[in-house]
Amino acid sequence: MKTIRIETGTHEGDALGFFEDLFSGWLEITDTQCLYLHYIISRHKNEGNTQELIRKWLSDGYDVRVVMPRPVMQHILGKFQFIPTREYFPDQYEDAVDVWCRPAHRQMEVSSRAHAGTL
Repeated sequence: MKTIRIETGTHEGDALGFFEDLFSGWLEITDTQCLYLHYIISRHKNEGNTQELIRKWLSDGYDVRVVMPRPVMQHILGKFQFIPTREYFPDQYEDAVDVWCRPAHRQMEVSSRAHAGTL
């Protein structure tokens, strides 16, 4: 699986609505349309920009996952029925870390891996 790092202030970030005037942070996108949000700071707190960004990504069909979200982000993710899971990022962390995702996407991933015989 190919993964590309995207930061705010880049053409790729802007194409995803991850604008530098609204956010600071970085994410990774995979070739399977999965967005891993690793770090985000809203430049305009309490205006709903982060929630709107996640809503946009979901409506655009991305499998959105948030790595080690802080309590405020967990509250936002709960509104979208995200649940905590654990994943490995061997190039970044020694152990598995908390990753929040939507159960439907998680179930489809496990289902397709089982069908492909990779579980």
